[in-house]
Amino acid sequence: MDTVNDRKKIEKYFAKNFESLMVDDYDYCYIYSDFRWFAYEFGKNLEKNDFCSAVITPLFDKKKTIIIPTYTYTTEGVFEVTKTPTHLGALNSWVLQQPKVCRSEHPLFSFGAIGPRANLVENCGKSAFGERSVHERLRNKRTCIIHIGKPIHLANTIIHHVEQACGATYRINKAFRTKVYRNEKYLGTDYNAFVRRRNVKDHDFHFDLKRATDELYKSGIVREVGDPTKLSNVTLCDYDEVRNFFVESFLKDPSIFLSKEFVEYED
Repeated sequence: MDTVNDRKKIEKYFAKNFESLMVDDYDYCYIYSDFRWFAYEFGKNLEKNDFCSAVITPLFDKKKTIIIPTYTYTTEGVFEVTKTPTHLGALNSWVLQQPKVCRSEHPLFSFGAIGPRANLVENCGKSAFGERSVHERLRNKRTCIIHIGKPIHLANTIIHHVEQACGATYRINKAFRTKVYRNEKYLGTDYNAFVRRRNVKDHDFHFDLKRATDELYKSGIVREVGDPTKLSNVTLCDYDEVRNFFVESFLKDPSIFLSKEFVEYED
């Protein structure tokens, strides 16, 4: 097995696509990923660590700061920032194994970051999506969102940040009793998230981003190579442009992110 050439092939492939999508315009790259298609096409002979490193190396070479979700949804018990594993996917686990990784403290929705400005994710507030959250800190910071093998409508946690900022009535702010530690030092509890309401009959408030994403594509904000229906896409969007677009979309239609319409009437 020629693993060296396989790795170089992957690095070259992603370097070319990142270049064509104008990643040079950005300092922070917020990445969602699903490597199934890419692993089948390029990575059959590589270990997970080598494959993930090959994908990220072109961004690292450009001195980008990479931010990756490392959610654990730890709603009770203990969340140890440096030890509690994520169960999201290959790249999400990989970033936590990097020697200089920084990780945010939220027990449900943490982020791992590597690169020259990785400490942006540390010492955040207790809100997952509100003030002092990672989402809020990425505003006006030359940030892009990159989807690798993941359609936009299947992964975009920024909508919860938008919902909280716009005061969505189908969600409530909920605190969790999880105790948070970093290297055995107690950081606190009552970290909170803007979560779905459970008290409305016949509505589960399941989110569905297909309508909003279809409109996003029409806006011209999306830059893309590959095919998201085949999970072969590399897609790049400007973070602030996406956020502003979703805010405007929500204000026009407060059910835009839901699988079915919801209207909150005054009692």
